[in-house]
This record gives sequence, structure tokens and C-alpha cells, in this order.
Amino acid sequence: MQIGLDFGTTNSSVAVYDGSTITMLPLDPRNTANPRLLRSSLFLTREGVAYIGREAMDRFLEGNVGREIDYAWKYIGDAELTFADMDTSVIQALYAYVDDSAPGRLFQSLKSGLRDAGFTHTSVFGRAYTLEELIALALRLILLRVQDQLGQLVTGVVVGRPVHYATDPAADTLAFKRMRYACKLAALPNVTFLEEPSAAALDYARQSRHAQRVLVFDFGGGTLDLTVMQIDRHGKMQVLATDGVPVGGDVLDQRIVMGRMLKHFGEGAMLGARKLPFPVHVLEHLSEWQSIVDLTQPRYLDIIDEGISMSDRPEQLRALRALVRRNYGLLLYEAVEQAKVALSDSNAAVISLHREDLAIDEPLPRWDFERLIGPDVRDVEQCIDRALAAAGLTPAAIDTVLRTGGSSRVPRFVRLLSQKFGAEKLHEMDVFTGVTSGLAIAAWQRGQ
Repeated sequence: MQIGLDFGTTNSSVAVYDGSTITMLPLDPRNTANPRLLRSSLFLTREGVAYIGREAMDRFLEGNVGREIDYAWKYIGDAELTFADMDTSVIQALYAYVDDSAPGRLFQSLKSGLRDAGFTHTSVFGRAYTLEELIALALRLILLRVQDQLGQLVTGVVVGRPVHYATDPAADTLAFKRMRYACKLAALPNVTFLEEPSAAALDYARQSRHAQRVLVFDFGGGTLDLTVMQIDRHGKMQVLATDGVPVGGDVLDQRIVMGRMLKHFGEGAMLGARKLPFPVHVLEHLSEWQSIVDLTQPRYLDIIDEGISMSDRPEQLRALRALVRRNYGLLLYEAVEQAKVALSDSNAAVISLHREDLAIDEPLPRWDFERLIGPDVRDVEQCIDRALAAAGLTPAAIDTVLRTGGSSRVPRFVRLLSQKFGAEKLHEMDVFTGVTSGLAIAAWQRGQ
């Protein structure tokens, strides 16, 4: 059985095609809102057991949220130090502060790490995992679920890939090399890759049998991918240009946190009689939920505790301490994401988070969200202009604009496309499964 697999930054999905019907597999029964969407989250327990999807999220939340993090100075191994000029070596014991009571570790947005040459490996309860190994664990769990549901072995996989993992060519090449190796480690059979916008266009061409020039606007959790193509009346496609930028839903969430939420956690606090500002570098760790846990290290907690005792904003710094010590970082980012999604249908939303020492109800009007993402809107428009220029076309020459990916529903980007191409040309595909359907079609075609 040939399958199409969209391993996304935020969500993953799998589909099969039999020549007439596309079937999306319900990979995540715990996701009651849409079991066809599997959250691309990986949870590793202390014993090395791996979980994916909603179960990964639930296990992390059940075991970590509200648990006070306490670091202990622990022996983590030995290192051999060699002194060439002395022709001798010394065994050095290594110690570090570790969260000794953590039941497991959660990984999200692993796909975004592919382009980061600095992310070579991470230690999980004493075992080193490369990024490729972590992604392979997720891919293997997906494959096992697929084969269990199909009742047969998978013989081939067409995997989606962004047009560009990164704007830097070296980082882009590295990311694709890593992804291929992760697929190999996961033992995915007969893997080929297809650019995600091309997959979306393939699904569209199956349903629309007339000649047209199409711009595919694939805007997901990690990247924006564009493809300009010509589709003839038989559904045959010719790619005219591609482009992309590493802007996605994760970046938009970060804009909200850094632009609207820091005031709840001590931004602007002054310390002592000399009115020294609370260190900005501490709050910069809130730019990603994964980096919030760094603030549980003793050197940061000492700064926060000192701020509580001598600042003019002790309540906000107590909120920061609770956010850090009680593992509320993921809940913060989930609340922000929920508000962002709500703004696709409403002019205002509220970011709510109520826990120990946290009583946040931050209003978020759509106009201010659009102000915060202004730099990203400009990056996206420049990307569109580059793709059109590379294809030798003007906006008027485009017949259809296909929108797919969760971030393609953000009203500011819909408005950008409407202003540039005309609202009548916009066609919204299934924002979460349009790419997967095209990958399934490509997999079926390969098997014929």
C-alpha cells in the first residue's frame, strides 16, 4: 500500500488514494475535534517510552503542569581530557544541574529544527538523541499506526517537504539531508519527496479540469511555501517558480507573547532604590515555550526571587516564578494559539490563563495582532513578488490562488492576497489536509 504522509511542524496526517477516492486516516482518536490530525508532538518518558499526538501532550500536561521543578547537582558521566604536550590524559567527572523528578520530556516543532546546524543532539535522561533520531521516533510511531489501521504493510511513502526549509542554501540543504536520514532511521519504505505546494495543486487539478495559472499559498506552522504553476485541461502541471520563507504559525504566536504578554511577567519592573531595570535577557526566554524551562536553573531563579523582594512589580514577577517553576509555559502558548485562531472569525479575542499566581485575561484585538505581525506580512508579500518575478508573471496573470495550511486563514494574509490578486481568485482548500490528499495521489500514481 502506497501512502501520502504530511509530517508537519504542528500537525501530521496520512492519506491513501485508490484512483477515485481519497481516504484520510484517523491517526489520533484522542483528538476528538479532528482525529485525522495528529499533533506532531513527541513525549519521551524517563524509561525511554515514546508517545505521539494528543497522548504525548496529555502525558506531559498530566505529569508536569503544576509540578514544581527542583534542580539537583547530579553526576552525569565522565570525560577523558587529553593533554598532547604532556602525553597524558585525565578522567574528569562531569556534574550538572538536572530536573531529577521530571517524568518525561516533550518535543514540539521538531521539523523547524532541521535547518538549525547548532541543534546536533539533546540529552534526555542521560541518553543523547540526535534531531534525526527524535524525528525518526515520531515517523515510526506514525507508520505503525497507519499499518495497524490499514491492516497491511506500507510499501511506499510520498513525504511532503517545504519548498525551502530555510532561506540560506546551506541550511536548506542540511535540513533536507537530515529529513531523508530520519526517514531512513524510521525504516519508512521506498520514500520519495514532493514539495507541499505541488501536492496541494495536484489535489486541486484532480477536481478542476481547465487550463489555468495557479499560485499555491501553503502557510503552515513552520514555513510559508509558494509555487507558481501552469495546469492544463488534463490536469498536467508545469512548475514555473517556487519560493518560501521560514515564517509560520509558531512565529505568529511568538509575536503575540513578546508583544502582549511580557507585561504580565515583569516587563518594565524596576529594582531597588536605584531603579535598575529587571534584566531583559530573562524575559527573552519566553520567546519559545521550550526555552521557558531554562529559567528554572538556579541562576535565573535567584534573579527572579531578588526581583520579587525588591522590585516595584512583585505581583508580576511572582507570576513569572509560577510560570517557570510550575511548568505553565506550554499552557501559556496554547492560550495564545487559541486566541490567534479565534481572531480568524472575530475582531477580538482574550488570552486567558488562570493558575497559581496567574490571573491573566489579556484582550487581543485583531488590529493589534496585525500590527505585531507587520514584519511577517512584509516578508510574505516580498516572497510572493519574488515568485511572480521568477515566473515572469504579474498578479493579473494568475487565475487561481490556492490557500492551504492553518495560517492561511489569518485574515491579514487573506486580505493581502485579495488586494494583490482579487478576492474572486482565492480558493480555500481544506487547510489541514489539502497537501496530504495530493501526496496520496502522487503515491498512487507512483504505484501504477
